[in-house]
Amino acid sequence: MIKTFVPVIVLGAAALAAAQDAPAVAAGVRTPRIAVINMETISSESVLGKGYAAQIQGLEKEIQTEGTKKQTELAKMDAAIKALQDELDKQAAVLSPEAAERKRQDIVKKTRDRQAYVEDGQQELQRMREQAEAKAQGLNNEFQQKIKPHIDAVAKEKGIDIILTSQVALTMNPQFDISREVIAKADAAERASPSAKPAATASPRPSAAPPAPKPTPTPTPSPKP
Repeated sequence: MIKTFVPVIVLGAAALAAAQDAPAVAAGVRTPRIAVINMETISSESVLGKGYAAQIQGLEKEIQTEGTKKQTELAKMDAAIKALQDELDKQAAVLSPEAAERKRQDIVKKTRDRQAYVEDGQQELQRMREQAEAKAQGLNNEFQQKIKPHIDAVAKEKGIDIILTSQVALTMNPQFDISREVIAKADAAERASPSAKPAATASPRPSAAPPAPKPTPTPTPSPKP
């Protein structure tokens, strides 16, 4: 299962500035200004985040599509085996021992082929999942790198010393949430530089939180005839 796109920046923006101001705070010069950001909101509602979400979802879709194809092929193999078994049952009284044995051997072979197809299919889907996980992680990291300057810019404009994510804030007053300002700044930058947008066009593929992907159908063997 590909991890949903929920980038987390534990200590954002001007944390370094906060550390530098620590002596001043201790001396009673001023209290550090603190703000909160919701990375799920930023990634799901910003143009930048939506682009990366589309790429992640595309990766998930590729796996689901491949799983469906394998299930369809498996159903055809099952139907062929059942047809042979039904034919053998109906003709058992009139077939020669040799002819009946040939049909049984054909059923055995097709059943073995089916099992091999199942095992190969499971391995292939697992490889696809692992590759998709790696790509998704890379996209998560890229998103964080691109959104960080906008978080820093908002922090600088508002004179914020410390930024926390909503995931680590036990309680918070909405007026200290700067997520919307970050989204506005990131969107303005994206519209100003269309070529810099993450290719939602690239091989289709975390949104703040696209729903967790449904389990990919995996071929499973049915009882041998």
